[in-house]
This record gives sequence, structure tokens and C-alpha cells, in this order.
Amino acid sequence: MDKLLTSLIDLVEAADFHALEPADVDAVVRHTIDTIGCGAGGFASAPATRSREVTRGTGGALTASVYGEPAKVLVDQAAFANTTADRYLDFNDFGISGHPSDMIPALFAMAEAAGGSGADLVTSIHLAYEIATHLAEAVPADGGWDQGLYCSLGIAAGQAKLLRLPPEQIGHALSLAVVPSIPLRVTRFGELSEWKAAATAHAAMTATFAVRLAAAGMTGPPDPFEGKDGLLERVWPTFEPASARVSTSAIRRASLKRHPACYWAQVPIDLALALREQVRLTDVVSIEVETCVNAWRSIGGGRGDAAEKWRPPTRETADHSMPFLMGVALIDGQISDVAFTDERLTDRTLLSIVDRISVIERADLSVRAGRDGCPTAVTVTLADGTIASAEADVPRGHPDNPMSDAEVMTKFETLASRALSPTHARALSSLLSGLPELSTVDEIAAIFRDFAAP
Repeated sequence: MDKLLTSLIDLVEAADFHALEPADVDAVVRHTIDTIGCGAGGFASAPATRSREVTRGTGGALTASVYGEPAKVLVDQAAFANTTADRYLDFNDFGISGHPSDMIPALFAMAEAAGGSGADLVTSIHLAYEIATHLAEAVPADGGWDQGLYCSLGIAAGQAKLLRLPPEQIGHALSLAVVPSIPLRVTRFGELSEWKAAATAHAAMTATFAVRLAAAGMTGPPDPFEGKDGLLERVWPTFEPASARVSTSAIRRASLKRHPACYWAQVPIDLALALREQVRLTDVVSIEVETCVNAWRSIGGGRGDAAEKWRPPTRETADHSMPFLMGVALIDGQISDVAFTDERLTDRTLLSIVDRISVIERADLSVRAGRDGCPTAVTVTLADGTIASAEADVPRGHPDNPMSDAEVMTKFETLASRALSPTHARALSSLLSGLPELSTVDEIAAIFRDFAAP
């Protein structure tokens, strides 16, 4: 086996719940609560509904619960359906590896299928975040490959831990998770489709299938990373593993979201909401946004896709459009589902504000940003020449500006109400809050099956 694969196997074997810091366990619980809340919020969406439809009738030795489905299904199918729901609103967490909480549904499904405890699940989630994040930190920020690549390896590692696979089978699981499944980042640029919500769900499904194969005895290429035509030659030609372990765990370095929109829009939305209190929209002549390269390229038209960003044709494109989201924040005072209806996408009043917004990348802000900061400055010019401005480096929910436990729980309760009765929502939040002490996750899974569309 190649050196990188061996090092990942060692990480899986070394993972131990009793070695985790209390702050790490707390972070896993917070991110799990947040993720499952997002799943309830996205449960009734078209992509999530279609995902559930294709899972029905599948079974096998390892089965798990799907949101809103009475019968358990094959574990990889459960991972696909639940991840699609969790991801749909673009409200779940963000880290260097993309949206690392996209891995949680697959790990939860395997914990349920294998009879794992809450502590087992916490350990697997912590491990998956560590592997996905450290790999992402070692490669260029924009290599053209989608975040499902990191999810696949994190999920395979976490599930192998849950199944207590021996070292050789862990290696095969990791190899089989990545070699057949290299996703393209085209999913996230230009006009975005419903696949945006399902892309990492597909990675979760294929990674889970890979783990099942390895557990059954299937072998994978022994040099998936460093071998001829392997990942480091074809996908990650520049790869520099961290020379020293980062003192803070990966999950504690990940951000939660306050708004249901792309991470790079969180600061611009925060600034728009702050400026909204200072200006009358009828007096606004122009809104100039200076931001970092990541935000400009991802949601500000910096990839030659300005036409789609200033006139988003789909919900998926709209929640990745900085001018559209800022316009909504300025008019509505919040970002909600109302912002993404077909009628709103062509709302003349909203688009008139969007047309007054310009977005440019500012070099010093890009330097200041690093990999996960989003330094942004907004200047609003009014008809009488008055200027209003605001700027910030990180959004609410970033580790440097964290959401409180109360904010996380309020977000969960609001989203959970879309799919659960108040009684079930309270029961679910109580169970999730005590996740590390649970002997099994069966009670939580039973509530998953009770999800229902309003």
C-alpha cells in the first residue's frame, strides 16, 4: 500500500472516543443537531422526494432509516436519500473540505445498521471530519474536483471504524471509495441544477457501497493515491501534507450557517442586513461590493457566469448568487424560502436592486481571507451623495464568531417544525443532545421514519 493510504489506515485505527476532548464531543453534537435540522427543513423538497422514491424496496444485511419512510432500506440508499434532504437548503455547515456535515447521514445510517452506540457515531463523525479536512488542506483550493472526493474518504474511514474492519479491509474500503468515484466541480458553477443537493449524497452512497464491498472481501487497488495514474498524479498533482498536526480539531474549525445560502454569501448577507437599517432603498443609487477571490469566483460572477448570478434561473443558482441574496436581504430583512419561488426570481422590484449591485475581487481581502475567511466591504451610495458602508471578515457561525447553543437550537427547532410535530421535535433534540450516552441510535432513527411533509 502507498504511504498516504497507510497513514489514513493508522488514523482510523487510532480513533478512540475516550481520547476526544470534551469540546470535540460537544462540537460533534452541535453539528449533528444542525445537520438533522437541515434535513427536516429540506425533507419536502423535490430533490429529497425523488431521492426517497428511488430508495424504496431496497434491502439487505445492512439497512437503515430514511426520513419519512416506514421501511428501512439498504444502508447506502439511506445515506443517499438523507444526505440529499440535509443538503437541499444549503443551510448545513462549511469547512475547507466543502460541507463536511454531508458525511453525517451516511455515518448515522451505518451506525444504525451496525448497532453502534452514540459514542461510536461521535467517534466516526470526528474521524471523518479529520480526514476530509486534512486532505482538503493539503491540496490546491480550486483543482476542479468536487467536495464529494473528500466526503468519500471521510465516510469510508468513519464507516470502517463503525464496522471495526481490520487494517487490510480499511485500506480496501478507502481505495474503493475513491478510485471509481471522482466528481467534477462543474456541479457548482454557472446555472446550478438540482444535482447540487445530491452530488455529495451520491458520494455518500458510493462510499458506503465501497465499505460494504470491502467488508465482504472485495480488494481495491493498493496504491490509489501514489500509484501510476493514481489520485496524486491525476487529480491532486500538488499535494503537501500538513507538517504538524493542527491543535484544534477539524470539526471545531468548521462553520455553522445563519442563513440558508452559500457560505461565501454569509458575510455579504450579514452586511446587507446591517445596512438595511441605515438607508431607504428608494434612495439607493449603487451598491459596491469588494470581496475576496473565493466569494467573487463562487457567487459574484468571477467565473464568467455573471449572467446567471444577476438573473438566476433556478433556486439552486439563486442561493449561490451574491447580488440576488443581498437584494433579498435588503428588501425582506431575512433569507427564507420565499426568496426562491419562481415568482421571486423574476420580481422586478428585487431585480432593480440586484442591478444596482456590483461585485469585484480586492487583492488585499483575498490575502486576508485565507481558505475560509470572507473579508467583504459594502458601500452604498444614495441619491443625495450620502455614503453608507460596512465590512466584516467572517460571518456569524464561524469559529471566530460562533453561534451560541441557543442559536443552534432555535435554528433546529424552526427547521424541525417543517417535518415533525412539536412533541417529536422536542424528543429528537433531547436524544441528539445526549448522543454520546446512547447505547444505540435506534430511538433517533425511529423519529426519522416519522418525518412527514406539511
